[in-house]
Amino acid sequence: MPLRIGPLLLWYLATYLLVLRLRALLRPGGVERLFTTYSDLHLTVLSLTSLLTFAAYSVGSYLLLHRLYGRYNRILIVVAFAGLTVGCMLLRAFIEEYILYHIFGGYNYDPAMSWAYYLLDNLYYAIIFLPVGIVYFFTQHGRYTLARQHATEVAYRETELKFLRSQVNPHFLFNTLNNLYSLVSSNDGRSLPVLEKLSGLLRYSLYNQQELVPLSRELTYVRTLIELESLRIHGLTPPDLRVTGDPERWQVPPLLLVPLIENAFKHGRLTVANEPLRVRLTITAHRLSFVVTNPLRGGSYQADRVGGIGLANVRKRLQLLYPGRHAFTVDRSATTFTVRLSLHRAAA
Repeated sequence: MPLRIGPLLLWYLATYLLVLRLRALLRPGGVERLFTTYSDLHLTVLSLTSLLTFAAYSVGSYLLLHRLYGRYNRILIVVAFAGLTVGCMLLRAFIEEYILYHIFGGYNYDPAMSWAYYLLDNLYYAIIFLPVGIVYFFTQHGRYTLARQHATEVAYRETELKFLRSQVNPHFLFNTLNNLYSLVSSNDGRSLPVLEKLSGLLRYSLYNQQELVPLSRELTYVRTLIELESLRIHGLTPPDLRVTGDPERWQVPPLLLVPLIENAFKHGRLTVANEPLRVRLTITAHRLSFVVTNPLRGGSYQADRVGGIGLANVRKRLQLLYPGRHAFTVDRSATTFTVRLSLHRAAA
């Protein structure tokens, strides 16, 4: 935690003026005593030295805590504060009763006063000004701790998001390269357009480091992904993609919607007539809804295999990026599998 003496001195000065000087002025005859004090050079200098020596309590307590807190046990800290208190009292005595005496020829305290009484009398000022440094330290320490925790959480969040996003690219790339290999090996004329589209998708997924992108760009990616995924399925029922609303009104994290489409192609039964893959994107000013429904495969298709890493990835990203502002549900019936994602815009 950095040292910040300037604000502490302002805290101290405010306490000094309110507790000592303002109180003295409000007493009967306070104004007259003020003029008397500052008309006498010795009394004026004593006021200034008290201002400086009392500051030693506040600054000293702050520096002690800054040096010892969290590193040493409480007993040592208490002993250090006792030493600081006595040291500040002796500093004041040295300045006022020795140095100023030799300059002005007068004492501040009665020379016959015992040291025990002198220290006890000055304990009053220690009780006032030591807490100024203590309270200031713990106020700064609390703010610094919260800021550091926030920075740690942000760094962890960014690291986890990068990891989650990195899981999307290899999965998609593996599937698409298999499709492209099949086209090239069969001398299919669609191989070059497919390669061009794949290049565009890789550019979007690998080199787009923005936190948010226009929904229209993500939608373009989804449409191209559907085209590429459709190449490997013979007899595919054409997917039914419908968009309601203006995609330019929203921004979303890149590749957020992709795993939902990949999941449908991976696990869906998409060759049955009149049972296409259905994708519905509904956009309003305050809400975005994305629903993907696909027929299920028969046979040994198991519920615990549905989605795999892809949907778990989406769920984690939503929890990090849209806490309290999203809904993500997965519904499986005997014949269909539906994923519903909704995002809510943050209140202004």
